[in-house]
Amino acid sequence: MFKDHEGKEKAAEGDYPPAELSLAQVIDDEDDDTPASQKHSHHRIARVSSLSSRYGEWRTRASNRLAALDLAPDLARDIGSRRWLRGVVTLVGLSAVAIAAWPGFSSVEAAPAMRIDDAVRDEFRSQMIMPLALGADSGRRMGATVAVADLDAAPERPRLDLVATLAQGDGFERMLRRAGVGAEEARKITAMIGGAIPLDDITSGTQIDITLGRRISPDIPRPVDALSFRARFDLQLAVERRNGQLVLDPRPIMVDATPLRVRGTVGDSLYRSARAVGAPPSSVQEYLRTIGQELNLDRDISAGDEFDMIIDYRRAATGEIEVGDLIYAAVIRDDRPRLQLMRFGREGKFFSAAGEGARREGLVRPVPGAVSSRYGMRRHPILGYRRMHSGLDFRARHGTPIYAATDGTVNYSGRNGGYGNFVRIRHAGGLSTGYAHMSRIAVRNGQSVERGQVIGYVGSTGLSTGPHLHYEMYRNGQKIDPASVNFVTRDQLSRDQLANFREQLLRLQMVEAGAALVELPPDPSMREEPVREIDRIENRQRVN
Repeated sequence: MFKDHEGKEKAAEGDYPPAELSLAQVIDDEDDDTPASQKHSHHRIARVSSLSSRYGEWRTRASNRLAALDLAPDLARDIGSRRWLRGVVTLVGLSAVAIAAWPGFSSVEAAPAMRIDDAVRDEFRSQMIMPLALGADSGRRMGATVAVADLDAAPERPRLDLVATLAQGDGFERMLRRAGVGAEEARKITAMIGGAIPLDDITSGTQIDITLGRRISPDIPRPVDALSFRARFDLQLAVERRNGQLVLDPRPIMVDATPLRVRGTVGDSLYRSARAVGAPPSSVQEYLRTIGQELNLDRDISAGDEFDMIIDYRRAATGEIEVGDLIYAAVIRDDRPRLQLMRFGREGKFFSAAGEGARREGLVRPVPGAVSSRYGMRRHPILGYRRMHSGLDFRARHGTPIYAATDGTVNYSGRNGGYGNFVRIRHAGGLSTGYAHMSRIAVRNGQSVERGQVIGYVGSTGLSTGPHLHYEMYRNGQKIDPASVNFVTRDQLSRDQLANFREQLLRLQMVEAGAALVELPPDPSMREEPVREIDRIENRQRVN
């Protein structure tokens, strides 16, 4: 159907099939000579070639041509063929080019040295620090004039501030002399200090602030204007010059000796929990070692338990802190103490609340060497026949110390046939131990010995093929296998000691947790008048 110019629809004359176009009719070919008017402009697609696409096409064609030449074949294949020989020629050619381009080893000429005359030299010197050291005689801006007069001698500083350190094995007077103090004043100051405190009580490493004044003439040492140091934790000693005389001024320091009590819940880690509530690291480690002698830290302590420790603790009004030994250790479970240990006596051993010493497990190894022969039947290395070996043999060098297995009393010390030099110690519970083949005995008959005490030295006396220790154990006089015995020893307090022990334990348990961490009130004796900024000494010269 179509419309005429009057807008009326008319039927097409005849039936026409749908239009079908070929590819040539849709896309115009560049070589087609058909006039542009006969081409379908609505379906024409223009081809636009950019510089990059042209370069890519050129590179692709060049690569294909070079690949077709096959200049560098794989020399591991077809060995001996013409293709392989061509590859060898290519390799030799490239190697020759590389060798030909190898750089030479001829010297390279440097730029000629700059000519420096007197004018240039003076200009360089004027820009250096050297003119100041030479009195500015070579500078452009600070040259000497006729008004400059040389001094006969350089003036000395009116005062020297030093810090001297008392070294280990050093004497107080020798330390003063080394710092520049005259011999007479050094003896006088040493006598004054010795009258206030024993000189041996001054620990090595103590630092002494010394102020030396102006001297009258260059041939005499500087006089001491002031001297001060921390003699003890609770004492500051100072020496001052007043009206031309040296005067000792002891200055006591207020010290609070309240023990530090730390208590908290074990949680995931006893160490971290104790550190979190303020316990010093050394005290926590000592606490773990102490309770570890009585309890298994992995099995016997749970996260819900509480730790309780009391530490010897001192605080000075000047701000210093001195942490002492652990004096009380406890484990609390369900608000009841499961374990209580307190340090008591001159030896500083720990005892439980019942007055029993801390448990000491098993026997001390008599020597550090390995076991070379065990208890049982064996062929004797000297006698040549089988017989009972009634102990343990430990390998050890000649002269190695031998330790007592546990506390006891020596009931034999001397020569004993094939045992050579022999020591037998009687222990509690009907047990005894014997030590044979010693080179030298260090105990006597009837002497009391402690666990770990040296009783002799390894040797090879008696029937022995070399230095070693033969170690035996007896129960009620009968020899037994030493490896089968593992017993516990404890110290016991007497009745009088037990009463004193319980009194101290009660006094410690009344200490409040954290009381030692409360801020100390200021010490009126430590107040000082304000010092002018110009008089403050920021840096002191140190004397080694």
